[in-house]
Order: sequence, then structure tokens, then C-alpha cells
Amino acid sequence: MARNSDNDMCKEERKRESFFKVLQRVDISSENMRALPYDFVRSFSNNELSRKMKIKARWGSSWEVEICKNPRFYFMEKSGWEKFVSDNALGASEFLTFTHKGNMRFTVNIFMQDGKEMLQPPQSMSFMASSRPPKREQGIPSLATTIAAESNGGGNYKRKLNFEKKKAEESHNSKRTDKVFSVQRESAGASSSSVAEFSMFIKKSYLIYMWFPKSVQSIHMPKQRTIFKIHHPNMKKSWNVVYVVSGTKSSFSAGWKGLAQEYPLAVGDTCKFSFIKQHELILFVSKP
Repeated sequence: MARNSDNDMCKEERKRESFFKVLQRVDISSENMRALPYDFVRSFSNNELSRKMKIKARWGSSWEVEICKNPRFYFMEKSGWEKFVSDNALGASEFLTFTHKGNMRFTVNIFMQDGKEMLQPPQSMSFMASSRPPKREQGIPSLATTIAAESNGGGNYKRKLNFEKKKAEESHNSKRTDKVFSVQRESAGASSSSVAEFSMFIKKSYLIYMWFPKSVQSIHMPKQRTIFKIHHPNMKKSWNVVYVVSGTKSSFSAGWKGLAQEYPLAVGDTCKFSFIKQHELILFVSKP
């Protein structure tokens, strides 16, 4: 009985429409890369194609992507596609299969360049998806402590707690500011052994992918694909950029082109990257 059930499931899977993509760095965000195959799309109604495409990975994460159309074909909307690519640190010739489950819901299977299937999210996503509440700063009283003080009529004690809370918050903000400015001083040429940094000269090709020399790769960068958060010096803008490793080469891939356009970067610029956390950088740019 179990064998018949398995056979039925296999037959049902074969009936489901699917398509594949091989993600090449050079055109990972192009319309051709985001295109849906013509023979695949023509089996859908206009009503179905007006819905969002929901993509679900093996480990449960999902992404919603709008479907757009030009005169020649339907394709996945750029921002949703790039979010999917960035979250999964893709861009190194991975083989992806998309299987339609009905109502524009798709499961995606991701196979790495070595043929192994990705069964869990990239390690670098763990810190982005962390649901642990932030730690309470030492010296800041809990709400329960404040309520207890009020209920006991301790007006003086309450004022003391508020003063300690304000003092602790000011100390926290001061430390954060000092941390940012210490990196900025480093970019201006001040010496400090506590800040790791490296510089890169922008060539034309580096406006699409930032390739790292072996000296930078071996000293500063991780051994596996990672999502870096890169900040503008004013700390008002940041970008998530995928760092990929392919053999002896490594580069900033998905997300880097958008950073280069929005910062903006130009040929001849000198980029200085300063670490503020293990996978978090501030980017300072010097114009020629």
C-alpha cells in the first residue's frame, strides 16, 4: 500500500510544471535572467499572471515577487528577485529549479556549483533572522522595578532610577558614537590597531562586481559566502551585499552593483572599508 502511495506522489510531481535557471554573476539581475519561459507561462491565465509569485525554499523561508511583462516575455520584478538572490547569497553558478504548486506558489530547489543541494539558509542569514530580544543595558531598571517603586510611594527612589536610566542611555549612545568616529578617524589616516581595514581602487568592472586580491581575501574575508552589511559614513544608508567565494577567487556580488549606483561610485575612486563588526563595514570613498 505504501509503495502505491509513493508511486502516486511521484506521478503527481511529474504533472507539475517547472523550470530551471543557472545563476551567472554577469547577468544575475538582467531581464533575461528573470524571464519566465514562454512555454511555461502560456499555460497560465492572465488572472493568474496578475498575482504575485510566491517562492518557498526547502527550509520554509518564502519571498513574494511581482510578475511583469515587456513586449516579448514575462519576467520576475527586479527588487523582489534581488531580495531572493541576496537573502540566499546566490550568484556563483547555482542551479535552481522552480516547481509550480498551484495559485502561483512555487517551491525552489537550490543546487550549489559542486552539485550539492542547499537544505538550509546561508550561515550569514542567522544573524539577520535572529528573534532574540535585545539585552537590557546594565544600570537601566526594569518596568517591574519602576512600578514597584511607584506603588511604595518612593518618589525620591523613582527619580533616582530615572536619573540612572538616563545616565546609562547617554553612556550607551556615547560609546556608539565613539565607535563610529574612531572608524572615521581611521579613514582620515589616524593610526589604530583596533580597527581592521583595507582599500580598493575602482576599475570599470568593479562597478558591477568587486573582486578581491588574495592578500585582502586571506587576511580580512571569510572562507565562505556571507552577507555583509555595508554602511555609508553618515550611517543613514546601508546595503546588504553578498560575498561569494569561487575557488581561489572572491568578490562582492549580488547587491554590490546597487551600492555602486546609489553611493555613487565612479572609476578612479578609492574605497576604504573599515570593519565595525565581523560582517559589517563602513565604506569611505576618496575621489581622484
